[in-house]
Amino acid sequence: MKRPTKQQLVLEIYDREAMGEVTAREIEIINQALVAEYGEGGAMEPAEIASILHQEELPIRFDQIFRMDSPTEPYESLIRGLNAGGNFEEAETTLRRIDALYRQFEQAGDKTGMRFARQAALRLKQETAALLQSPKLHDVRRAELGEINQWATVWLQSPNLFAQWLELRKASAGYQALFQNTSSGQK
Repeated sequence: MKRPTKQQLVLEIYDREAMGEVTAREIEIINQALVAEYGEGGAMEPAEIASILHQEELPIRFDQIFRMDSPTEPYESLIRGLNAGGNFEEAETTLRRIDALYRQFEQAGDKTGMRFARQAALRLKQETAALLQSPKLHDVRRAELGEINQWATVWLQSPNLFAQWLELRKASAGYQALFQNTSSGQK
């Protein structure tokens, strides 16, 4: 038998639970059933569920639905404040915070949280790569951004080795030769 689509499952759950007017409570019940069926990635935005039900002309309390947090809001709020700010200290702090969140999610078996942490590191890598494209960068700043980009790349490739790798990198002769005279590159 073919697995139902999310849209079909939303309607099946509505019918199975004999729901009447759809409030925040019903949206939560539907999302719990979606997660049970599809795993952590099965949750839908409250507005998406409401839209499916609205298309079937079912009664919906939109005032409650629009005030609901999305299923990913807790992750977004943890990651939102993380940014490298452009210097070594801030980049290192950001990557270490991303790493700590990743490990916390990993230990809890929270694949969604792990994905959000990886996306934060990927954003850091992409932002530095975009900045590196500027022809106006001075050589020192270009080297710093390239280094931060490398840090993010290493974390994305080997999060379990990152902390040790970073300490070895900062102690290396190559790093010292490049950054010993810049205030942001000092230990």
